Amino acid sequence: MYPEENPEVFIFFHIPKTGGTSVNHLLRKNLKLGHGFIQLDDAGERDDRKNHRLPFPERSLEERMAVRAIAGHEVNIRTESLFPNKIPQRITFFRKTADRILSAFNYETSDASNSKWDATVSFDTWYAQQERDVITKFLVKRLIANRLRRAWVQGQRLLQYRLRRGASSAMFEQVQRELKKFLFVGCTEHLNRDFPFLAARMNIHGEIEKRNAAGRNFSKRLELTPELEARLERENSWDTRLYQYWHDRLEESVQRLQTK
Repeated sequence: MYPEENPEVFIFFHIPKTGGTSVNHLLRKNLKLGHGFIQLDDAGERDDRKNHRLPFPERSLEERMAVRAIAGHEVNIRTESLFPNKIPQRITFFRKTADRILSAFNYETSDASNSKWDATVSFDTWYAQQERDVITKFLVKRLIANRLRRAWVQGQRLLQYRLRRGASSAMFEQVQRELKKFLFVGCTEHLNRDFPFLAARMNIHGEIEKRNAAGRNFSKRLELTPELEARLERENSWDTRLYQYWHDRLEESVQRLQTK
C-alpha cells in the first residue's frame, strides 16, 4: 500500500481494439464508476448525465483526488493535470498490427457497431479508406502535450506522405520517447498472464474477461492468413515496430509493476 499523502492514479491510454473494453469491465467491478474509476468517453458521459454528475474536469479537487483509475479514448497526456496531488502512472496495451486491423474490420462491419459499414463490405474496400499506422498517429495526438510540437510532428507526415499513407520517423520517435516514461506497456495477447501484476499494484481483484470480441460478441467475418499478415505489417511498418519493440520488453514492464 502507498501512503495516503503520496497516492497513485492509474491512467489508461486506451488504444482501440486492444482489449480496453475488457479492462474497463474489470475496473468497473472493483472501483465505482464515476467515483473511484472514471471513463473519459461516451459511456462515461452518459453515466454522468444519468447520475447528475458534473463532467469530470469540472469537479472539485476533493472529488478528483478520490479517483484510483481513469481510462477511455479521450485520455491524453494532459489528463494527469487533473490530479495535482497524485502520482500519475501511465498504462497502455498494444496488439499485433494485423490482428488489431482485422478485429477493427470484423467489428465495424458487424451489427454491434454504429459505423457506416455493414456485412456486405469487403475487406479491401474497408481497408482502402483506413489510415496507415493509425496507432502511431493516435498516440502522437495523445502523448505530445505541446500543441506546436504536436503540429510539427504531424506536419512531417503531411510533407512526406499522401493521405492514408504511413506515419513518419519523427512521429515514431516522439511516441517512443513518451512511452518509455510509462509504468506499464503491455500486449493484449498476454493480458491474462500480465494483468494480475498490474491488479496487485492497484490493489484490485479479478480476472480479465473477454468483452466486445470477434467470435463472441460479433461474427468473425475474416480470418488472418500469413499472406495478409505480412501485407498489413509491411503497410503499417511504424505500428509494427511499436508493437515489436514493446513485446520484446514485456518482462521489463512487468518488473516495473513490482518495483515500488
